[in-house]
Amino acid sequence: MRMLILSGKEALHERIKDVRPIEKALSEYIESRKVYEPILCYYDTPNKYGVDPVARKAEAIREYVSNFEKKLGDFDILLLLGGDEVIPFFRLENPCDDADEMVLSDNPYASRDDNYVIPERACARIPDGENSDFMVRQLNKAVRRNGKSFGLTAKDWQKASENVYQPVGAPEELECTPPVTKDDFKEAWLQEKDYLYFNVHGSKLSANWYGQEGAHYPVAMGTDNIVNSSGVVAAESCYGAYIIEKTKNNAICLKFLAERDVVGFCGSTTIAYGPAQPPSSEADLLVKYFLEYLEQGHTLSESLRNAKLDFARKSLRRHGFLDDDDTKTMLQFVVYGDPTLRVRPSQKGEFVC
Repeated sequence: MRMLILSGKEALHERIKDVRPIEKALSEYIESRKVYEPILCYYDTPNKYGVDPVARKAEAIREYVSNFEKKLGDFDILLLLGGDEVIPFFRLENPCDDADEMVLSDNPYASRDDNYVIPERACARIPDGENSDFMVRQLNKAVRRNGKSFGLTAKDWQKASENVYQPVGAPEELECTPPVTKDDFKEAWLQEKDYLYFNVHGSKLSANWYGQEGAHYPVAMGTDNIVNSSGVVAAESCYGAYIIEKTKNNAICLKFLAERDVVGFCGSTTIAYGPAQPPSSEADLLVKYFLEYLEQGHTLSESLRNAKLDFARKSLRRHGFLDDDDTKTMLQFVVYGDPTLRVRPSQKGEFVC
């Protein structure tokens, strides 16, 4: 099992000023992950492997990873260290007729060929949060298993959400919004959990997530509802993983990651789709597969990659092709956090994938 940790030194310095705490944490991280054979490399700095530095552009960085593999052989895991300003998301053509001008995606980094809809590498990203402490914290996290889960769904999507939540929790225990609102949201719901699941509305302009019952869209939760939370977050909300020009103060995903015991966040960078009723499809199906793989003992990054592979297989069996909604779903979901962490121990050993 081999892992490439990739960042841009100049870009990282621009974001967080002093990179020394990050490099110290990375050195300790690499030492503790020997089974993964991690290699740290900056795409904008000369290296001992003879791979030429490149500009801060998504296509160039992807080619850099390809050239790195030509020199050293394939990597199983790719960890992107930094937000969009450090390692840019790919801006891909939106296959759907909706308000998104483009789809922000890490899929091309996870793929070795031109068909980057289906990933080959396990890939995760640790955003920079404009703060070195934020990044160091992600590298130092450990899973504290509690055996409990929490789920929150928009009232109109309750039946669909129950089907997704089933692999990790009792469907009848899902909270619905409404009646839940931001004002009566219980902080304890998010504490001492293994999984936190959300199927609610989101917006890239707002720091809140919203419920729905008919034409009523109450504020379901905000960043200030996240206190001492724990577990892996799986969110179907539109823009749940949107971090462009965001901080932990105005992005729920970054606020979750700032928590000591939240070890990962899986979500969509753009408008996501899902059915109101079972059977699961689109975002519902992808997140369901993600949770199932976590429960089987796979790592965060493996679980998303495997979920996308299963999602593609299921869609091809259903339709014979990936339709526009399927394609967008495959492209828009990303995972933030340490790619090697797992909620359940692997049957082959804690660190064996």
